[in-house]
Amino acid sequence: MVEFRAMANKLRIPEGDLNLLRALQRYEIPFVIIGGHAVRFHGVERGVDDLDVVVDSKGRTEALSAAISEAGGDPSKYDIAELEKPYKRMFIKDLRVRSDIFTSIKGIEFAEAYKSAHVVEVEGVTVRVISKEHLIRNKRAAGKEAGREKDLQDVERLEALE
Repeated sequence: MVEFRAMANKLRIPEGDLNLLRALQRYEIPFVIIGGHAVRFHGVERGVDDLDVVVDSKGRTEALSAAISEAGGDPSKYDIAELEKPYKRMFIKDLRVRSDIFTSIKGIEFAEAYKSAHVVEVEGVTVRVISKEHLIRNKRAAGKEAGREKDLQDVERLEALE
């Protein structure tokens, strides 16, 4: 675990999405911020459409359903039992929340990402942000899929900062 509180100002997470992160914490669901917010955290200025998080959902599907409901999402729209499986994605899009929850990500195991994540505080919420090394590995692996050129562009920009 890496403490990296000085970079917290790079995370501008909307209140609705912060409520989702608070709910995940209350229900003791480990998570790591990935995607565009993580890219921005590591120094690349770019737009962000939503909050992407990977969770450790094993044995926590009921808690995950409750956390989503508490944050304003509608878990009845999703097959929550599917979230026990790897590489599942839940889109939570409503008036307050614009988040994607992943059960695993390409190129990195959750436990490894969680252990080496940066721990930061955002608006009173302690969150983990994927390390730059793991973010690049994930983006490179995801960028191999058709239509994922944005991931490879993120890799180029992140590596240019080194």
